[in-house]
Amino acid sequence: MLTALTLATALLTTPVQTEWIETDATPIEVMVLGSYHFTGGGQDLHNAEVDDHLSPERQAEIADVLDALADFAPSKVMVELTPEHEAEFNAAYQAYLAGERALTVNERQQLGMRLAARLGHERLYAIDQASDMDFEGMMTAAAEAGQNRLQGEFANFNAAVPTLMADMESGTVMERLRASNSQFAHDAHGLYLTLAQMGTIEEPIGVSEMGEWWTRNLAIFANAARHAEPGDRLLLIYGAGHKHLLEQFFEDAPGFRIVDPLDTLEE
Repeated sequence: MLTALTLATALLTTPVQTEWIETDATPIEVMVLGSYHFTGGGQDLHNAEVDDHLSPERQAEIADVLDALADFAPSKVMVELTPEHEAEFNAAYQAYLAGERALTVNERQQLGMRLAARLGHERLYAIDQASDMDFEGMMTAAAEAGQNRLQGEFANFNAAVPTLMADMESGTVMERLRASNSQFAHDAHGLYLTLAQMGTIEEPIGVSEMGEWWTRNLAIFANAARHAEPGDRLLLIYGAGHKHLLEQFFEDAPGFRIVDPLDTLEE
């Protein structure tokens, strides 16, 4: 039986060769479009304030975004929705295609459905996995454990967030999405590793909560990958907080290639 120890020993003593994972299949391109929530609110730690994205001005700006995303020409569009709601979501999509219903303001519809319709897709893919995050529990544990450094890092993050929020709350939809996919937004994922340290060895609440976060994103990656076929171009429309891990998983997985949305969403 191959154990973790024997595998590690083999990797350390054998010249690195990748033939065992390489195939002749065309790489699957993946664009993870980090998005803010067009509806406003949401259940994230910080949520951008938004105006009416059904207004004529915002609809025109969304059309500009769709023009840009159409250049990527995704073969499959995937959204932040759990699989048990996929059938209902696609029924609404078919009703939209038939002219029997108007779209809501949610980005899953304004970006996902509109783009899929433009590209002639028969369906969209729901790939999320539900989870919650106990921020209050982690903060309480850090305070009780006297983890001043971690509390300070969390406070520094909260102090820096208004800069990102300002970019996500002003400008065109294109500019807001560029901010959602910026290096600042990418680097902000380090906060989750600060949270992971909160608590004690005996009661590691941070590890438990962040384990669920990593598991959720790993499930999202796996759900998307299961639908992928050689030569596909996948577009994942997701809350910006997921972008770091999803791109990391696809970058590390054989057969996938990441496409940066900033190369498509021109200023």
